[in-house]
Amino acid sequence: MRAARIILSIAVIAGLAVGGFCLSSCSRGASGPIDRKVMIIGVDGLEWDVMGPLIETGRLPTFARLMDEGAWGEIQSLDILESPVIWTSIATGKLPEKHGITGFAKVIRGAADVVPMTSNVRRVETIWDMLGEQGLSVGVISWLATWPAEPVNGYMISSYFNYGWNSDPNDKNKRITFPEGLADDLAKYRVGSSDISDEQLHEFLATDVEPGSALEARSEALRVAIATDETTRRVAHSLAGSFPTDLFAVYFRGVDGPSHKFWTDAFPETGPPITEEEMETFGQVVPRYYEYMDRVVGEFLEYADENTTVIVTSDHGHSGPKLRGGTYQWGIAMHDPSGFVILWGRDVVPGQLSDPSVLDITPTILALYGLPVADDMDGRVLAESMDPAFLRAHPIMSVATYEADEPERGSQDREPVESPVDDEVRERLRSLGYIE
Repeated sequence: MRAARIILSIAVIAGLAVGGFCLSSCSRGASGPIDRKVMIIGVDGLEWDVMGPLIETGRLPTFARLMDEGAWGEIQSLDILESPVIWTSIATGKLPEKHGITGFAKVIRGAADVVPMTSNVRRVETIWDMLGEQGLSVGVISWLATWPAEPVNGYMISSYFNYGWNSDPNDKNKRITFPEGLADDLAKYRVGSSDISDEQLHEFLATDVEPGSALEARSEALRVAIATDETTRRVAHSLAGSFPTDLFAVYFRGVDGPSHKFWTDAFPETGPPITEEEMETFGQVVPRYYEYMDRVVGEFLEYADENTTVIVTSDHGHSGPKLRGGTYQWGIAMHDPSGFVILWGRDVVPGQLSDPSVLDITPTILALYGLPVADDMDGRVLAESMDPAFLRAHPIMSVATYEADEPERGSQDREPVESPVDDEVRERLRSLGYIE
Protein backbone atom coordinates (compact mmCIF):
# COMPACT_ATOMS: atom_id res chain seq x y z
CA MET A 1 0.00 0.00 0.00
CA ARG A 2 2.77 2.45 0.87
CA ALA A 3 4.55 1.82 -2.43
CA ALA A 4 1.31 2.42 -4.28
CA ARG A 5 0.81 5.75 -2.51
CA ILE A 6 4.33 6.88 -3.38
CA ILE A 7 3.92 5.90 -7.03
CA LEU A 8 0.61 7.76 -7.17
CA SER A 9 2.12 10.90 -5.71
CA ILE A 10 5.06 10.77 -8.14
CA ALA A 11 2.71 10.29 -11.06
CA VAL A 12 0.52 13.22 -10.03
CA ILE A 13 3.47 15.58 -9.54
CA ALA A 14 5.17 14.47 -12.75
CA GLY A 15 1.98 14.96 -14.73
CA LEU A 16 1.50 18.45 -13.37
CA ALA A 17 5.10 19.49 -13.87
CA VAL A 18 5.39 18.13 -17.42
CA GLY A 19 1.91 18.83 -18.73
CA GLY A 20 1.33 22.06 -16.87
CA PHE A 21 -1.84 24.03 -17.18
CA CYS A 22 -2.56 27.44 -18.62
CA LEU A 23 -5.36 29.76 -17.61
CA SER A 24 -6.42 33.11 -19.06
CA SER A 25 -3.18 34.83 -18.05
CA CYS A 26 -1.04 32.78 -20.50
CA SER A 27 -1.36 35.56 -23.03
CA ARG A 28 0.32 37.98 -20.61
CA GLY A 29 3.78 36.81 -21.64
CA ALA A 30 4.25 37.75 -25.30
CA SER A 31 6.67 34.90 -26.04
CA GLY A 32 6.24 32.80 -22.93
CA PRO A 33 8.46 32.66 -19.87
CA ILE A 34 12.23 32.47 -20.08
CA ASP A 35 13.77 29.04 -19.55
CA ARG A 36 15.29 29.38 -16.09
CA LYS A 37 14.87 28.24 -12.52
CA VAL A 38 14.33 30.42 -9.46
CA MET A 39 14.96 29.23 -5.91
CA ILE A 40 13.59 31.27 -2.99
CA ILE A 41 14.94 30.42 0.45
CA GLY A 42 13.04 32.26 3.16
CA VAL A 43 14.68 32.53 6.59
CA ASP A 44 12.52 34.22 9.18
CA GLY A 45 14.10 37.02 11.22
CA LEU A 46 17.57 37.49 9.69
CA GLU A 47 19.13 40.60 11.24
CA TRP A 48 22.09 42.35 9.55
CA ASP A 49 23.46 43.65 12.86
CA VAL A 50 23.99 40.01 13.85
CA MET A 51 25.01 38.71 10.42
CA GLY A 52 27.58 41.40 9.67
CA PRO A 53 29.96 40.68 12.58
CA LEU A 54 29.57 36.92 12.05
CA ILE A 55 30.48 37.29 8.38
CA GLU A 56 33.46 39.49 9.28
CA THR A 57 34.81 36.77 11.58
CA GLY A 58 34.30 33.99 9.01
CA ARG A 59 31.45 32.24 10.80
CA LEU A 60 28.95 32.52 7.91
CA PRO A 61 30.85 31.39 4.80
CA THR A 62 27.76 30.75 2.66
CA PHE A 63 26.29 34.20 3.26
CA ALA A 64 29.73 35.73 2.71
CA ARG A 65 30.03 33.99 -0.66
CA LEU A 66 26.53 35.00 -1.73
CA MET A 67 27.19 38.64 -0.82
CA ASP A 68 30.52 38.64 -2.61
CA GLU A 69 29.06 37.15 -5.80
CA GLY A 70 25.52 38.55 -5.68
CA ALA A 71 23.35 41.58 -5.03
CA TRP A 72 22.33 42.22 -1.43
CA GLY A 73 20.87 44.71 1.00
CA GLU A 74 18.82 45.31 4.11
CA ILE A 75 15.23 44.66 3.05
CA GLN A 76 12.47 46.93 4.31
CA SER A 77 9.46 45.23 5.83
CA LEU A 78 5.88 46.41 6.38
CA ASP A 79 4.24 48.53 9.04
CA ILE A 80 2.63 45.32 10.32
CA LEU A 81 5.55 43.17 11.51
CA GLU A 82 3.61 39.91 11.79
CA SER A 83 5.24 37.13 9.79
CA PRO A 84 2.22 35.64 7.93
CA VAL A 85 1.35 39.14 6.71
CA ILE A 86 4.87 39.82 5.45
CA TRP A 87 5.48 36.42 3.85
CA THR A 88 2.19 36.78 1.97
CA SER A 89 3.34 40.21 0.73
CA ILE A 90 6.63 38.63 -0.35
CA ALA A 91 4.69 36.01 -2.32
CA THR A 92 2.24 38.46 -3.91
CA GLY A 93 3.96 41.83 -4.22
CA LYS A 94 0.96 43.41 -2.51
CA LEU A 95 0.18 45.16 0.76
CA PRO A 96 -2.00 43.37 3.34
CA GLU A 97 -5.03 45.53 2.62
CA LYS A 98 -5.02 43.97 -0.84
CA HIS A 99 -4.03 40.37 -0.10
CA GLY A 100 -6.19 39.99 3.01
CA ILE A 101 -3.78 38.25 5.43
CA THR A 102 -3.68 40.77 8.28
CA GLY A 103 -2.17 38.96 11.27
CA PHE A 104 -1.21 35.73 12.98
CA ALA A 105 -4.78 34.99 14.01
CA LYS A 106 -8.31 36.35 13.95
CA VAL A 107 -11.28 36.39 16.29
CA ILE A 108 -14.22 34.65 14.59
CA ARG A 109 -17.77 34.28 15.74
CA GLY A 110 -18.50 31.09 17.66
CA ALA A 111 -14.84 30.13 18.19
CA ALA A 112 -13.63 29.49 21.72
CA ASP A 113 -10.30 31.16 20.96
CA VAL A 114 -8.63 33.15 18.21
CA VAL A 115 -8.20 31.13 15.01
CA PRO A 116 -4.80 31.10 13.25
CA MET A 117 -4.82 32.74 9.82
CA THR A 118 -5.32 30.32 6.91
CA SER A 119 -4.83 30.38 3.15
CA ASN A 120 -8.51 30.75 2.23
CA VAL A 121 -8.47 34.31 3.60
CA ARG A 122 -5.97 35.43 0.95
CA ARG A 123 -7.71 37.38 -1.80
CA VAL A 124 -5.04 37.52 -4.51
CA GLU A 125 -2.75 35.26 -6.51
CA THR A 126 0.73 34.29 -5.36
CA ILE A 127 3.87 34.07 -7.45
CA TRP A 128 3.42 30.29 -7.63
CA ASP A 129 -0.12 30.80 -8.97
CA MET A 130 1.09 33.28 -11.60
CA LEU A 131 3.95 31.08 -12.77
CA GLY A 132 1.82 27.94 -12.72
CA GLU A 133 -0.69 29.61 -15.02
CA GLN A 134 2.19 30.17 -17.44
CA GLY A 135 2.88 26.43 -17.49
CA LEU A 136 5.87 26.61 -15.13
CA SER A 137 6.19 23.95 -12.43
CA VAL A 138 6.34 25.05 -8.81
CA GLY A 139 7.32 23.53 -5.47
CA VAL A 140 6.33 25.33 -2.26
CA ILE A 141 7.41 24.10 1.18
CA SER A 142 6.31 25.39 4.61
CA TRP A 143 5.46 28.94 3.48
CA LEU A 144 3.39 30.69 6.11
CA ALA A 145 -0.40 30.93 5.64
CA THR A 146 -0.54 28.09 3.11
CA TRP A 147 -2.89 25.76 4.99
CA PRO A 148 -5.19 24.39 3.66
CA ALA A 149 -2.82 23.51 0.81
CA GLU A 150 -4.15 24.68 -2.54
CA PRO A 151 -3.80 23.07 -6.00
CA VAL A 152 -0.65 24.24 -7.77
CA ASN A 153 1.21 23.20 -10.92
CA GLY A 154 3.53 20.96 -8.92
CA TYR A 155 3.42 20.40 -5.17
CA MET A 156 2.77 22.32 -1.98
CA ILE A 157 3.72 21.31 1.56
CA SER A 158 1.70 23.61 3.78
CA SER A 159 2.88 25.47 6.85
CA TYR A 160 0.90 23.02 9.01
CA PHE A 161 2.95 19.97 8.02
CA ASN A 162 5.14 20.40 11.11
CA TYR A 163 2.28 20.03 13.55
CA GLY A 164 0.88 16.88 15.21
CA TRP A 165 -1.56 15.53 12.65
CA ASN A 166 -0.52 11.95 13.31
CA SER A 167 -2.00 12.07 16.80
CA ASP A 168 -5.48 11.34 15.42
CA PRO A 169 -5.88 8.71 12.68
CA ASN A 170 -9.02 10.50 11.51
CA ASP A 171 -7.01 13.63 10.73
CA LYS A 172 -4.89 12.09 7.99
CA ASN A 173 -3.93 14.49 5.19
CA LYS A 174 -6.72 17.10 5.54
CA ARG A 175 -5.08 19.16 2.78
CA ILE A 176 -1.75 19.40 4.58
CA THR A 177 -0.16 18.88 1.18
CA PHE A 178 -1.01 19.02 -2.49
CA PRO A 179 -1.30 16.39 -3.82
CA GLU A 180 -2.83 15.06 -0.58
CA GLY A 181 -1.00 11.72 -0.84
CA LEU A 182 2.31 13.47 -0.23
CA ALA A 183 1.42 13.92 3.44
CA ASP A 184 1.77 10.18 4.00
CA ASP A 185 4.82 9.86 1.77
CA LEU A 186 6.70 12.59 3.62
CA ALA A 187 5.65 11.70 7.18
CA LYS A 188 8.93 9.84 7.70
CA TYR A 189 10.78 13.16 7.48
CA ARG A 190 8.86 14.80 10.31
CA VAL A 191 11.07 15.55 13.36
CA GLY A 192 9.65 16.15 16.83
CA SER A 193 11.35 17.98 19.66
CA SER A 194 11.82 14.65 21.46
CA ASP A 195 13.83 13.44 18.44
CA ILE A 196 16.48 16.13 18.98
CA SER A 197 19.33 14.48 20.84
CA ASP A 198 21.37 16.10 23.58
CA GLU A 199 24.32 16.06 21.17
CA GLN A 200 22.34 18.11 18.62
CA LEU A 201 21.19 20.49 21.33
CA HIS A 202 24.70 21.01 22.62
CA GLU A 203 25.87 22.20 19.20
CA PHE A 204 24.07 25.43 20.10
CA LEU A 205 24.86 25.59 23.83
CA ALA A 206 28.06 26.77 25.47
CA THR A 207 27.65 24.44 28.46
CA ASP A 208 25.60 21.37 29.33
CA VAL A 209 22.16 21.70 30.89
CA GLU A 210 21.58 19.61 33.98
CA PRO A 211 18.42 17.45 33.79
CA GLY A 212 15.73 18.86 36.05
CA SER A 213 17.44 22.23 36.37
CA ALA A 214 15.69 25.55 35.87
CA LEU A 215 17.52 25.91 32.55
CA GLU A 216 16.15 22.68 31.11
CA ALA A 217 12.71 24.19 30.43
CA ARG A 218 14.32 27.02 28.47
CA SER A 219 16.32 24.56 26.40
CA GLU A 220 13.06 22.90 25.27
CA ALA A 221 12.30 25.98 23.13
CA LEU A 222 15.57 25.36 21.32
CA ARG A 223 14.65 21.72 20.69
CA VAL A 224 11.36 22.86 19.14
CA ALA A 225 13.14 25.34 16.85
CA ILE A 226 15.67 22.76 15.67
CA ALA A 227 12.99 20.12 15.11
CA THR A 228 10.87 22.49 13.04
CA ASP A 229 13.71 23.54 10.76
CA GLU A 230 15.07 20.00 10.48
CA THR A 231 11.64 18.79 9.35
CA THR A 232 11.52 21.46 6.66
CA ARG A 233 15.12 20.79 5.67
CA ARG A 234 14.58 17.04 5.25
CA VAL A 235 11.31 17.43 3.34
CA ALA A 236 12.82 20.10 1.08
CA HIS A 237 15.88 17.96 0.28
CA SER A 238 13.67 15.00 -0.57
CA LEU A 239 11.53 17.00 -2.98
CA ALA A 240 14.25 19.19 -4.48
CA GLY A 241 16.23 16.07 -5.33
CA SER A 242 13.31 13.98 -6.61
CA PHE A 243 11.02 16.55 -8.26
CA PRO A 244 12.92 19.53 -9.69
CA THR A 245 10.64 22.48 -10.43
CA ASP A 246 11.00 25.81 -12.23
CA LEU A 247 10.20 27.67 -9.01
CA PHE A 248 11.34 26.20 -5.69
CA ALA A 249 10.22 28.16 -2.63
CA VAL A 250 11.07 26.99 0.89
CA TYR A 251 10.50 28.79 4.17
CA PHE A 252 12.46 28.17 7.39
CA ARG A 253 11.33 29.52 10.76
CA GLY A 254 15.04 30.04 11.15
CA VAL A 255 16.54 32.49 13.59
CA ASP A 256 13.21 34.07 14.61
CA GLY A 257 12.30 31.69 17.45
CA PRO A 258 15.82 31.47 18.95
CA SER A 259 16.10 35.27 18.73
CA HIS A 260 12.90 35.68 20.72
CA LYS A 261 13.95 33.15 23.34
CA PHE A 262 17.69 33.79 23.68
CA TRP A 263 18.37 37.34 22.48
CA THR A 264 19.16 38.80 25.89
CA ASP A 265 21.48 35.88 26.67
CA ALA A 266 23.57 36.88 23.65
CA PHE A 267 23.09 40.62 24.14
CA PRO A 268 22.45 41.13 27.88
CA GLU A 269 22.60 44.90 27.61
CA THR A 270 19.34 44.91 25.60
CA GLY A 271 16.99 43.53 28.26
CA PRO A 272 16.28 42.89 31.92
CA PRO A 273 19.00 41.28 34.06
CA ILE A 274 19.76 37.61 33.53
CA THR A 275 21.90 35.26 35.58
CA GLU A 276 25.52 34.49 34.82
CA GLU A 277 24.52 30.85 34.39
CA GLU A 278 21.94 31.71 31.73
CA MET A 279 24.37 33.94 29.89
CA GLU A 280 27.08 31.29 29.99
CA THR A 281 24.75 28.50 28.85
CA PHE A 282 22.63 30.25 26.20
CA GLY A 283 24.87 33.13 25.14
CA GLN A 284 25.90 31.45 21.89
CA VAL A 285 22.47 30.14 20.82
CA VAL A 286 21.65 33.08 18.52
CA PRO A 287 24.99 33.23 16.66
CA ARG A 288 25.19 29.44 16.42
CA TYR A 289 21.69 29.31 14.97
CA TYR A 290 22.85 31.76 12.30
CA GLU A 291 25.71 29.35 11.61
CA TYR A 292 23.23 26.48 11.33
CA MET A 293 21.09 28.42 8.83
CA ASP A 294 24.23 29.34 6.89
CA ARG A 295 24.95 25.61 6.50
CA VAL A 296 21.34 24.88 5.52
CA VAL A 297 21.34 27.57 2.82
CA GLY A 298 24.67 26.23 1.57
CA GLU A 299 23.20 22.75 1.20
CA PHE A 300 20.41 24.00 -1.05
CA LEU A 301 22.82 25.86 -3.30
CA GLU A 302 23.86 22.39 -4.47
CA TYR A 303 20.58 22.24 -6.40
CA ALA A 304 21.30 25.52 -8.20
CA ASP A 305 22.90 25.06 -11.62
CA GLU A 306 24.08 27.75 -14.05
CA ASN A 307 20.45 28.29 -15.10
CA THR A 308 19.26 29.12 -11.56
CA THR A 309 18.71 32.44 -9.81
CA VAL A 310 18.67 32.17 -6.02
CA ILE A 311 16.92 34.61 -3.69
CA VAL A 312 17.55 34.35 0.06
CA THR A 313 15.32 36.68 2.04
CA SER A 314 13.97 37.36 5.50
CA ASP A 315 10.72 39.09 6.37
CA HIS A 316 12.06 41.35 9.12
CA GLY A 317 15.04 41.74 11.40
CA HIS A 318 15.41 41.44 15.17
CA SER A 319 16.32 43.49 18.18
CA GLY A 320 15.99 43.21 21.92
CA PRO A 321 12.77 43.74 23.88
CA LYS A 322 11.52 47.33 23.93
CA LEU A 323 11.39 49.21 27.25
CA ARG A 324 8.16 51.21 27.31
CA GLY A 325 6.73 52.88 30.39
CA GLY A 326 9.10 50.94 32.60
CA THR A 327 7.98 47.57 31.21
CA TYR A 328 9.78 45.39 28.68
CA GLN A 329 7.73 44.54 25.57
CA TRP A 330 8.56 41.19 23.98
CA GLY A 331 6.95 39.31 21.08
CA ILE A 332 6.35 41.39 17.96
CA ALA A 333 7.97 44.38 19.67
CA MET A 334 11.30 42.58 19.10
CA HIS A 335 10.83 42.57 15.32
CA ASP A 336 12.93 45.13 13.49
CA PRO A 337 11.60 46.64 10.24
CA SER A 338 14.84 45.92 8.36
CA GLY A 339 15.63 42.34 7.34
CA PHE A 340 18.08 40.99 4.77
CA VAL A 341 17.98 39.83 1.13
CA ILE A 342 20.49 38.42 -1.38
CA LEU A 343 20.08 37.63 -5.10
CA TRP A 344 22.68 35.32 -6.63
CA GLY A 345 23.18 33.27 -9.77
CA ARG A 346 22.05 33.63 -13.36
CA ASP A 347 21.68 37.23 -14.64
CA VAL A 348 22.56 38.75 -11.24
CA VAL A 349 25.32 41.35 -11.00
CA PRO A 350 27.19 41.89 -7.71
CA GLY A 351 26.51 45.00 -5.72
CA GLN A 352 24.37 46.61 -3.07
CA LEU A 353 20.65 46.97 -3.64
CA SER A 354 18.90 50.32 -3.38
CA ASP A 355 16.34 50.20 -0.54
CA PRO A 356 14.83 46.79 -1.41
CA SER A 357 11.40 45.99 0.01
CA VAL A 358 9.62 42.74 0.79
CA LEU A 359 7.12 43.90 -1.84
CA ASP A 360 9.82 43.71 -4.54
CA ILE A 361 10.40 39.94 -4.54
CA THR A 362 7.42 38.89 -6.68
CA PRO A 363 7.86 41.67 -9.30
CA THR A 364 11.55 40.76 -9.55
CA ILE A 365 10.82 37.06 -10.09
CA LEU A 366 8.31 37.90 -12.83
CA ALA A 367 10.91 40.07 -14.58
CA LEU A 368 13.52 37.30 -14.30
CA TYR A 369 11.12 35.07 -16.22
CA GLY A 370 10.52 37.80 -18.80
CA LEU A 371 6.92 38.13 -17.63
CA PRO A 372 5.12 41.44 -17.09
CA VAL A 373 4.77 43.01 -13.66
CA ALA A 374 1.21 43.87 -12.61
CA ASP A 375 0.29 47.51 -12.17
CA ASP A 376 -1.72 46.61 -9.05
CA MET A 377 1.40 45.32 -7.28
CA ASP A 378 2.98 47.59 -4.67
CA GLY A 379 6.61 46.61 -5.24
CA ARG A 380 9.14 47.20 -7.99
CA VAL A 381 11.63 45.14 -9.97
CA LEU A 382 15.08 45.13 -8.37
CA ALA A 383 16.55 46.04 -11.75
CA GLU A 384 19.87 47.12 -10.23
CA SER A 385 20.50 43.45 -9.40
CA MET A 386 20.19 42.34 -13.03
CA ASP A 387 22.75 42.16 -15.81
CA PRO A 388 22.19 45.14 -18.17
CA ALA A 389 22.48 42.77 -21.14
CA PHE A 390 19.61 40.73 -19.74
CA LEU A 391 17.47 43.84 -19.29
CA ARG A 392 18.22 44.99 -22.85
CA ALA A 393 17.14 41.61 -24.19
CA HIS A 394 14.14 41.40 -21.85
CA PRO A 395 12.83 44.88 -21.00
CA ILE A 396 10.55 45.10 -18.00
CA MET A 397 6.92 44.88 -19.12
CA SER A 398 3.67 45.63 -17.33
CA VAL A 399 0.12 44.32 -17.25
CA ALA A 400 -2.89 45.64 -15.38
CA THR A 401 -3.31 42.63 -13.09
CA TYR A 402 -2.81 38.89 -12.68
CA GLU A 403 -6.15 38.45 -10.99
CA ALA A 404 -8.71 36.44 -12.94
CA ASP A 405 -11.66 38.16 -14.61
CA GLU A 406 -13.98 36.84 -11.93
CA PRO A 407 -14.89 37.78 -8.35
CA GLU A 408 -11.99 37.88 -5.90
CA ARG A 409 -10.97 34.47 -4.61
CA GLY A 410 -11.58 35.66 -1.05
CA SER A 411 -14.24 37.98 0.24
CA GLN A 412 -13.61 40.85 2.64
CA ASP A 413 -15.28 38.96 5.49
CA ARG A 414 -13.90 35.48 4.83
CA GLU A 415 -12.91 33.75 8.07
CA PRO A 416 -9.99 31.39 8.79
CA VAL A 417 -10.64 27.66 8.76
CA GLU A 418 -10.38 25.93 12.14
CA SER A 419 -8.17 22.84 12.25
CA PRO A 420 -7.50 19.95 14.66
CA VAL A 421 -4.00 21.36 15.33
CA ASP A 422 -5.12 24.89 16.22
CA ASP A 423 -4.30 24.38 19.90
CA GLU A 424 -0.73 23.47 19.00
CA VAL A 425 -0.43 26.44 16.64
CA ARG A 426 -1.80 28.83 19.27
CA GLU A 427 0.55 27.41 21.92
CA ARG A 428 3.55 28.14 19.70
CA LEU A 429 2.32 31.64 18.90
CA ARG A 430 1.75 32.39 22.59
CA SER A 431 5.16 31.02 23.56
CA LEU A 432 6.73 33.62 21.26
CA GLY A 433 4.49 36.42 22.55
CA TYR A 434 2.65 36.81 19.24
CA ILE A 435 -0.86 36.41 20.63
CA GLU A 436 -2.28 36.71 24.15
